[in-house]
Amino acid sequence: MILDNDLLENIHLDAVRVLEEVGVKCASPVIRQIFEETGLAAFDDTTGHIHVLAPLVDQALNTAPKRDQYWIPEDSFGVGGTAPFVYDDETGELREPTFEDLSRIAKIVDETDEIKFMARGILLRNQEVKVMNTIIENCRKPIYVAAITDEGIARAKEINETRGGITIQFSIINSPLNIIESMVEPFLSCVRKGLPIYVSTMPMAGLSGPYSMSGLITLTHAEALFGITLTQLVNPGTFVVHAGLPSIANIQKNYAVDLGMISHNIANLLMEKVNKRLEIPSIQTACTTSQSEPNKKAEEEAVNGYALMKKYGFHQMRHAFGFLNELISFSIAKLERHIDLCRETVPEQAPEYKIDAYDPEGFEVIMRNGSKANYMRDDHTLKNTGKCFLL
Repeated sequence: MILDNDLLENIHLDAVRVLEEVGVKCASPVIRQIFEETGLAAFDDTTGHIHVLAPLVDQALNTAPKRDQYWIPEDSFGVGGTAPFVYDDETGELREPTFEDLSRIAKIVDETDEIKFMARGILLRNQEVKVMNTIIENCRKPIYVAAITDEGIARAKEINETRGGITIQFSIINSPLNIIESMVEPFLSCVRKGLPIYVSTMPMAGLSGPYSMSGLITLTHAEALFGITLTQLVNPGTFVVHAGLPSIANIQKNYAVDLGMISHNIANLLMEKVNKRLEIPSIQTACTTSQSEPNKKAEEEAVNGYALMKKYGFHQMRHAFGFLNELISFSIAKLERHIDLCRETVPEQAPEYKIDAYDPEGFEVIMRNGSKANYMRDDHTLKNTGKCFLL
C-alpha cells in the first residue's frame, strides 16, 4: 500500500538516524560553523562528516513553511529538468537548444491546464538572466529557475519581489551524502535573501544508493532533510521544497538510470507520501520514459505514471512531459502529445504493483557505505538483484 503509515514512518525515522549516525561529508567551514553553533550537531575530523541530531531536524521542520502555504497546489504536473539537447522531431537528430525553443515551451505551458508550473526544460549555458526573462515573458505560471551567479540571484530576487511564484533550484548534495562545495556560496546567498528554494538530490539505487525501495527512499530523504535543516538554520521561515528524486540504476541496462520503470514512479510517490505526513512542499520526478525517441513505449510508460499519480495523489511531479531517455533530450512534439495523454488518462489505468516491505537492512547499508558510492559492489545490492525494482 502507498499509504502504509508504518513504512512511511520507518523511512523518516531511518533518515533522521542517517543524519545522526552517518552524517554528511562537508569541507565547508561555513556550513560546519552554522551547524556546530546550534549545539545540536558536531563535526567528526576523522571522517569529515557533520552529524546532525534529531531535535535539530525537528526544529527545522517546525520553522519551515507548510505545504498549504506554497503557491503550487496538490496534484500538479510540470515541466522540469534541464536537457542538454533538443530532439529534432523532424529529423530525429539531437541539436543544441535555443531561446526560440525555450519560448515555445513556455508558451505551451502557459496555455495548458494540465501543466501547473514551469522549469527550464532545456539547458542554455551561462544565460541565467536571459533564461528567467524569456520564461516570465511567455509564461504566467509558477516557475523554477537556476541562479548561482550574482546577476542571476539579483534577477531572481527582483522577480520574487515583483511577480512572485519563483523558486530557486539547488543541488547541494552529491549522492551519497557529499556536500557540493561549489554550490555552498550561491545557496547561502539565496537563503540569506529569503528566496524560496528547493533542495534536490537524486540517489540511484545500485550505484549511489541502497538497492531496496525503503533503503533508497531513506537515503534520498536524509539528503533532502539536511538541505531543509541548513536552510532553516540560516534563515528560519524561508520557503524550501523537498526535491528528493529517488531513481534506479537498471542493472539490465548496464546501470543506466531508468526513469520509465513503474518502480521509479512508485519510489517517487512514496517519497512524496513521506513528505505529505510532514506537511512540507514536495516535488519529485515521474511519468517520463526510458526511450530515446517519442514512440508507443514512451507513451505506455507515461500513462503508467499519470494513472498512478492520479490514483494516489501527490504534490508536484516534474519531468512529466517532454523528456526522453535519461533526461538527455527534450522533444516538443512529445510535450504536446503527452499533454493529451495526461488529460485522457484515468486512475483506473494504474498498473498493479506490490510494494516491498520495509527493509531493516536499508539503514545498515547506508551506514556501511557512508559518503562513498560503493553500492554496486555491496552484498546488499548483490543479494537484492533480481528481487527488487523488477518493473
